Amino acid sequence: MEKKISEEMNERLSTAIQAVIKQQIAENDPPETVETLERLTDEGFTQKEAYLLIGKAISREVAEMLVVGQSLNLERFLAALEELPAPFVLPKKQDKEDET
Repeated sequence: MEKKISEEMNERLSTAIQAVIKQQIAENDPPETVETLERLTDEGFTQKEAYLLIGKAISREVAEMLVVGQSLNLERFLAALEELPAPFVLPKKQDKEDET
């Protein structure tokens, strides 16, 4: 039962994060989300992978907000977007270049 609750909670959180990404893209607010999505797909990530990476940046910011008890730190969030795909995965183009 506990596993089912955990899976359900993860699914709800994932759905909420995806909704945030879609809203940011639709409203172009912040524009860096769209830029990051485009950059990641240009680097070889699928759109799904890019969404997951952006979602990780959002999740990290939400966790910081909850732990510190403050509102969104836009500078920190934008810096996290700029760092993607780090620290979560290696860049795709680098992977392909290393293979040659």
